[in-house]
Amino acid sequence: MDTQMSMLVFLIILLELVLAMPLIRYMRVGWKAKATDVLGSQSPEARLKYFAMFQRSDPPANVKEASERFEALYNRWYGYQLFFAPAALLLIVGAVDATLVLGSLLKPDLVVSFAPRVASVDLVGISALTGAYMWVVNDFIWRARRLDFAPSDVHWGVLRLTIALPLGYAFASIVPDAAKAFVAFALGAFPMTSIMTMLNRAAIKWLQFAESEEQASAGIAKLQGVNREIVERLANEDITTITQVAYCDPVRLAMRSNLSYNFVTDAMNQALAWVYLEDGLEKIRCFGLKGAVEINQLLKDMKNAVTQPRAEATLAAAASALGQTEDTLTTAFETIVGDSFAKYLFEVWD
Repeated sequence: MDTQMSMLVFLIILLELVLAMPLIRYMRVGWKAKATDVLGSQSPEARLKYFAMFQRSDPPANVKEASERFEALYNRWYGYQLFFAPAALLLIVGAVDATLVLGSLLKPDLVVSFAPRVASVDLVGISALTGAYMWVVNDFIWRARRLDFAPSDVHWGVLRLTIALPLGYAFASIVPDAAKAFVAFALGAFPMTSIMTMLNRAAIKWLQFAESEEQASAGIAKLQGVNREIVERLANEDITTITQVAYCDPVRLAMRSNLSYNFVTDAMNQALAWVYLEDGLEKIRCFGLKGAVEINQLLKDMKNAVTQPRAEATLAAAASALGQTEDTLTTAFETIVGDSFAKYLFEVWD
């Protein structure tokens, strides 16, 4: 009995390690790399300008103070210590699920001292818990590899492991007996977004509600380099329109979304131009006018004797593509570069 109990404890610890290793790796290595991306992308002067733009009520007195406050801001709101509480909760829930599965596969009397007689579920329950465990570990491995980990992601993993059992039984109850275990396992391995979609559709079908059409995220995917996955990551941070991207705090958005700072500022650059030009921006990208920064450079080139002819030709081609006159397009460009957020972006970009 002692040997069998030791084996049970060993297996539970092993499953806990498999679950926790991606998170441990990220906290030891990935978090530092992500911090370097955000902190290293801001020069001391850029940090001073950041506080002047986004924290005007209490700006730092000098560059040194700005650098110190910037690092303190990052560590306070996005430091790795914020992973400790959700990681502890993850290990607790993981241990409970592992005990249920192993206690059901092995003899029930082996887990009397662990979880008296509670640690026993049928094949449907085992399948649901195993599927959820597989999904969480796979998700954590990918997040650690992509440097896309946040405390909230650990909470989502905890929720996934917690609801796996009741969710598996709920969906298994509406399928034939031969498919119950498979459905429970497959459902456990589904992403949370897919599960929420299925639950909504099932509820609408059974309760006979009128299904409302989901609205798209206001064209964020129109920005160059933005795909569906990035749209979803931005939506998780309550960024659902191009206008929100244009007037976001790029540092905080990079920290919250785990997107690179350079990518966020590039999206902001495009969005600032899109706010004024909308779909017309796609028509002038081929002229090198990708966003506000490039438009600003064009206006500067028009004032330079050396580059003026080429800049005027570019302006003429862009005006023709948009069906505007050069004067009206110049006015639009001057409005874009005069935007306070665009000015901040120019300073940081330089």
